[in-house]
Amino acid sequence: MRRFLVSLSGLILATLLSCGQNYKNNSKASVLKEEISLGAWNAVRKAHQMTDLPICAHATLCVNKYKTYSPGKEDKGLIYSSTREINTSVGQDVSFHTFMTALHNPKSLLYSEKINQSPYHGTNCRAYYGTVCSGLVTYALGLKITLRTADIPSADYFELVKDQSANGVQVADVLWNKGHVMLVTAVERKSDGRIGKIEYCESVETGARRRVLDDGAAFNKFLVRRKLKIYRYKELYKNVDYTPVNEFVAVDGERKIPFKYNDDICTNKGDKACYITGEKVVLNVFGSYRKVEIYKDSTLYKMVDVDKNNDVILSDLPYGDYQARAVDGSSRSDYTRWKVIDVNVMVDRDKNRIYFSSANATPVYYEFSDIAGNRPVNKVVHIYAAEFTEEQLKNGYATVVAPSKPTGKKTGNPYVKVHFECDYGMVINKPLNWFK
Repeated sequence: MRRFLVSLSGLILATLLSCGQNYKNNSKASVLKEEISLGAWNAVRKAHQMTDLPICAHATLCVNKYKTYSPGKEDKGLIYSSTREINTSVGQDVSFHTFMTALHNPKSLLYSEKINQSPYHGTNCRAYYGTVCSGLVTYALGLKITLRTADIPSADYFELVKDQSANGVQVADVLWNKGHVMLVTAVERKSDGRIGKIEYCESVETGARRRVLDDGAAFNKFLVRRKLKIYRYKELYKNVDYTPVNEFVAVDGERKIPFKYNDDICTNKGDKACYITGEKVVLNVFGSYRKVEIYKDSTLYKMVDVDKNNDVILSDLPYGDYQARAVDGSSRSDYTRWKVIDVNVMVDRDKNRIYFSSANATPVYYEFSDIAGNRPVNKVVHIYAAEFTEEQLKNGYATVVAPSKPTGKKTGNPYVKVHFECDYGMVINKPLNWFK
């Protein structure tokens, strides 16, 4: 199997390199005879980033009831955790850099915060960062709004593939059932027309994983057994952005670049993390350092003492770019960096409007969900979650279709979240109850 995967990646890469930049958006995703589109190739690499990411916990990390990581034990594949309440999905909201530096920091929120407990509102996952099956597909396909599995059959940018078999499947197709979603990342087409091995990637409770089915017959049986349908993302040609994560994982012909962690100081969310105005920022300090220099927008902002827990706690920081280093006499550590994002959100229920603004981030989309992050169910996807248009961004508000009643017995009243983006990731406002 390993030999197959290595050769398969090489074949795909060789095919793309031979084509130069002339990628055909409607090309069939064949490995041996035909080229695949740039969008499909990017989706493959992004999915492999998640499945191949090295995981080594620095403290005991229980992410859900199926998976606990022991300190120092090597693993592979991004951790599984449903973060829909706090919107800290890796790849979508949080960078791999921030996640990996939080994983390296034994005092980070990844270890200390339990999102299945109060003050949070219910999930069977415990880890502050992670992704789920729909998050992997969202990241791989380059979507702005994080998918829910239930969105796929109704979304106008997905289409049901006519040939629901191995003969009809292509690279970057989605395999869907009511409770799960996966991404096809390789299809081997033999010279005689037979379908060989088919690879797919998924995020399950034990982490992000690559799977391989031996041939077309095995794939067809898999579809029937799992009650899966094949969907195709119609706008795959838009998936042209890909950033190699060479500092942590190298996939499909990339070369990994060594990365040096900062073992002296790090924020409790990881390096290059995002906070919103009014949120407490904690700097975790290690070693004998007793003071910390804090810079705001490259200017020395203040010098503070390290407390008895080897932390620095910062409250009510104004928005801006920050960096800090630990100090001991003439010794200086490397910097840890973070941003405080200005977020302003108001609602006008009488006019069905959401108002939004930020001095240092870009509003991207809004959504309605209950306090635990569950979106209302509807037959038209993104009535209750939609990207802002250029006109809405110019006006600073969006007129929306709002839920007229609680979203269900289990979910309760709808709350408004606006997602803001900066170069470090995405943040949300403190959710606002639409009916209050």
